[in-house]
Amino acid sequence: MSRPTPRKARLRQQPSNGGPRQIAASDYESDATHYMESREVAPSDVPPPRDNAELSLRVLRRYQPSIRSILAIAANAVAYTFQEATQGWEKHGAEGTMFACELEPIPTPTGQVLPRSSVFVLNRRSMDNLEVDLLRVTDCEVVGELIVFRLDEDRVDGGGAEKKVIGLWIHADEANTREMHASLVLGAWQQGRQALDDYIRIVAAQAAGDGAAPAASPAPVAGSSDLAGGRRLSVADLFGQKNGGLHSFRYSDCAQTSTLFTAPLQTGRHSPSSQLHFEMATSPGDENTTASDDHDVIVDAVKTQLSHISTFDRWLLQRIRTDEDHSGVVSRVKGRLDCYREWILEVEKASRLVSDYLEPWSMDACIRPDDDRGIKIAVTGPGSGESLEISAKDVEQAKDLMGDKYLGYMISVCGAFAEAQTAILSLLQTVQEMDLERLQLSQPAEVTVQTHIRRLAEYNDMKDIAQQLIGLVAENRGVRIGTLYESGEFGVAADD
Repeated sequence: MSRPTPRKARLRQQPSNGGPRQIAASDYESDATHYMESREVAPSDVPPPRDNAELSLRVLRRYQPSIRSILAIAANAVAYTFQEATQGWEKHGAEGTMFACELEPIPTPTGQVLPRSSVFVLNRRSMDNLEVDLLRVTDCEVVGELIVFRLDEDRVDGGGAEKKVIGLWIHADEANTREMHASLVLGAWQQGRQALDDYIRIVAAQAAGDGAAPAASPAPVAGSSDLAGGRRLSVADLFGQKNGGLHSFRYSDCAQTSTLFTAPLQTGRHSPSSQLHFEMATSPGDENTTASDDHDVIVDAVKTQLSHISTFDRWLLQRIRTDEDHSGVVSRVKGRLDCYREWILEVEKASRLVSDYLEPWSMDACIRPDDDRGIKIAVTGPGSGESLEISAKDVEQAKDLMGDKYLGYMISVCGAFAEAQTAILSLLQTVQEMDLERLQLSQPAEVTVQTHIRRLAEYNDMKDIAQQLIGLVAENRGVRIGTLYESGEFGVAADD
């Protein structure tokens, strides 16, 4: 008989003590729940939004920490420098976004506070940016499409001031930003210059022994024989110097006139009939001028200059004979006048541009306190020689030497001759260009046509190169080429 298959014994479980069975949560889940309930969500680390002006201000302060705020921004500006040798404008090298900035004001020893502004060009072509402190600008005006700044920068060797002229061209868009920025810059310069002129009058009056500062009403600063109104303090010497901030007085005709050759030349008293004068032989509207007319203008200008040279030479010789050639300053002026006479005679002989390089006519004088309780007058120019020093025993003698009968007169005449020299150089260059144009117009028609075809081909080649460069710039910036044309950043428009 077969045996039955064995079966497993059933496990008997104890019944639960009522209710459904509860499954305990694991330690991981309970810890996670507790962590999520007690955890505080940290705030986002995203920086607060900043506008372009604030970001630009942070960048500018890395170069100039004294910048307080940005008054205006121009997308594109190009700086130029006026070269006296060539009498023309050359690129300065700074080109990029222009910022009109407000700087930290300067406290003075008299308790005044001088407001300061600057024009800052963030150069995109190199690491050398351009900053023009408007308080150092002696003259500011708009000439054509340029904002022109005239500066007197002190030389390191103490030899007077180096005159520098900077022009700023701002790209004009539909919103007429050029006029707006020019008006803003001129207003900021006038505000700072007025405060500086008031301070100079106060310090000059104190130095002259007046005992009290004059009223701060507007008064002429340049061209006066009075010590308080006829001398300019060097901006670099206004602050941080001994003697209560007084360091030097400068005789500078900063208020340039629009007319040329206004300084009188005579041996005696001033008379209107003896003023330097220069007139064009033909009116600007005369379209029928010939080569002989142009050369007649040169002849008239040369004769006028020779007459003024002779008059001024007699005045200088009279000073030398009467032993008024202090420290050789009159002899220096006469030497520069003799060189100018030789150049004028060469122009008269050739009736063309014989040389465009001449020694500078600029002349200046400034009073400096001396350690021996005396007064020294430092004279720079004309020419490129070292500065001369004239000793004065007291303030009254210094005023006489700086007045319109001696140094002031020579400085004014040298300035007039400088303007005459510039005008004659420009006239000679114009006549030379007109002679070249007449020569080209006298050529046969076939030669003229071929010349225009060649110039058109050169223009097309240059345009192709420019378009390739713009394409490279767009590729470098990662933008479409059309955006560069739309912005007008490179002087091209969408229809070019």
